Amino acid sequence: MIETEARVLRVEPGFAWVEPRPHSPCGQCDPVSGCRSLQLARMFSLRQPQFRVLDPLGVNAGEQVKIAVPESGMLRSAGLLYAVPVSALLLGAMLASAAGELAAVAGGLFALLFSLLLVRGYSRRLAGDVRFQPHIASRASSSQLSVEFVRTCRSRS
Repeated sequence: MIETEARVLRVEPGFAWVEPRPHSPCGQCDPVSGCRSLQLARMFSLRQPQFRVLDPLGVNAGEQVKIAVPESGMLRSAGLLYAVPVSALLLGAMLASAAGELAAVAGGLFALLFSLLLVRGYSRRLAGDVRFQPHIASRASSSQLSVEFVRTCRSRS
């Protein structure tokens, strides 16, 4: 499970809208502005993201909670979104390359678009599967939250 802290904004029957805790610099890179990935995230985020998650605990608005996402779901999503389209593009271009350069480009683009349609359909089926949805794993006390963010940056390990 991959976990992060969040604040509950509002609740619906069986679901909660949460706002993840902002990422803070860990002090291992630049103590003022954090690592480069944090700077990029801040540059492209216009507002704090909000997510709808499953609420098996029945939390209330304003509570601090831990959100969990199954690792298998993240790995499957990464494979679907990156490996399948890129593989389809390369395979389509290779198969059509015998007919010339223009055919290779067209074959690659056709295979890419077709794979994106397949990925879209498959992801819609997975969206309804509870095993892959983020959920509230536990309520987080303020003492847990302060200790969690003292860890060192994982990019330096």
